[in-house]
Amino acid sequence: MKTRDRILETTLRLFNEEGTAKVPTNRIAVELEMSPGNLYYHFRKKEQLVERLLRRLEDQAEPLLAPSNTQLVAVDDLWLFLHLAFEKMFEYRFLYRDVDYVMSEYPRLTPRLRRLTSRGIETIERLCGQMAAAGTLRANSSEIEVLALQMMLAATCWFTFARMLPENVDTGPGRAAYQVLSLLTPFLADDGRQYVNYLRRKYIA
Repeated sequence: MKTRDRILETTLRLFNEEGTAKVPTNRIAVELEMSPGNLYYHFRKKEQLVERLLRRLEDQAEPLLAPSNTQLVAVDDLWLFLHLAFEKMFEYRFLYRDVDYVMSEYPRLTPRLRRLTSRGIETIERLCGQMAAAGTLRANSSEIEVLALQMMLAATCWFTFARMLPENVDTGPGRAAYQVLSLLTPFLADDGRQYVNYLRRKYIA
């Protein structure tokens, strides 16, 4: 692994485990058994590390957010999309959990975080619209707009909220995807509700 990649992987782990505000660059250098000067050679300040990790998330999320020729018509298709999205969000969870710190400390990154969130909302709206056209979801365009915003709200706040749940509660990507998907339950046709009930038995004891 290249030195820059090693630095980014270690930084990502420390940010996720300890919090962005609590991890100075010297802490990263110690973890890597590297001199601060060597770290400075690759990344001169902490903002550059945060920016590069955000760029990696943007690049890796692109295949999920890009419009596809495939039409989503079933609830399990939407659950799969949400599960994959949460896996990626979990990998970079510090950006969501520490969003107040990141946006106030590094305001230059704020437009990109907002754009990533907006694209997520637009993607959910598009997928729900496809399900509505297929008859799987019984919701009009106004209802879908509200649902998409609620689903993104639940998704982005999950990593903060999950820390307050009992330790024996499953807070993994599957459970998170189920909770967000459950917002659609009142609007689902019978087959869709049956699938959500199946997920409930799987993720909630």
